[in-house]
Amino acid sequence: MVKYDLTDRVVLITGGSAGLGEQFAHGFAESGAHVVLAARRKDLLDRIANTVSEKYGVRALSYKADVSNEREVVDMVKFTVDKLGTVDVLVNNAGMYVFKPLLEQTIEDWHRVMDVNLTSAFVASREVAKVMIPKKHGTIINISSTFGFGATRFTEVSYYTSKAGVNLLTKALAIELGEHNIRVNGIAPGFFPTAMSIEAMTDKELSKVIKARTALPMFAENEWIRGAACFLASDDAKYITGHTLAVDGGWMAF
Repeated sequence: MVKYDLTDRVVLITGGSAGLGEQFAHGFAESGAHVVLAARRKDLLDRIANTVSEKYGVRALSYKADVSNEREVVDMVKFTVDKLGTVDVLVNNAGMYVFKPLLEQTIEDWHRVMDVNLTSAFVASREVAKVMIPKKHGTIINISSTFGFGATRFTEVSYYTSKAGVNLLTKALAIELGEHNIRVNGIAPGFFPTAMSIEAMTDKELSKVIKARTALPMFAENEWIRGAACFLASDDAKYITGHTLAVDGGWMAF
């Protein structure tokens, strides 16, 4: 991938224990940034942090946090500032879904998806804004989904709704924080072979649906998401804010 110059910037990544979070860690570290990875699974976080630190020669720290808990998100940001001095880039990547038909989804299902996918991004953005506003610089990247722009026949009503909320949160934060030179953008991945998506991508019938909406002649590789995040965090994107970039192989073109 193209390496952007993010030397010595401090990047906080939620949902950093696997999937796209791990890819973001590699992408930012390769570009010279120090990273803090946050999630609930400390053993996986430690493994990725150690690998990233050894491979790229940057500082990589892990922090155990449940992003659906406001207090833990507040402490997560404080940990990052205490250990690395600041937060230059926040990547709100934590996410989950409940794959159930509407009539089977409970209010607990709904709230859990909203808390992890949407409310956590609000709380983390609020907390890092307290760090970024005084220095008049910072970047927030919200990880949305192509499903934030429209539903499909997959039965994930709470997921669709949460990601649509992430898209509008991105715009609202971009407008409110823009005067402080804080840029807020989003990335809407299509189907990448992470633990969240691999079952659908390998299911005979569901994969047909995905392939029919993919303009390019191949499915994604997980590392192909790295460049979009590094670009949005870099000075090459210094006049881009309030935008959600689809990285989807052409899904949104249909």
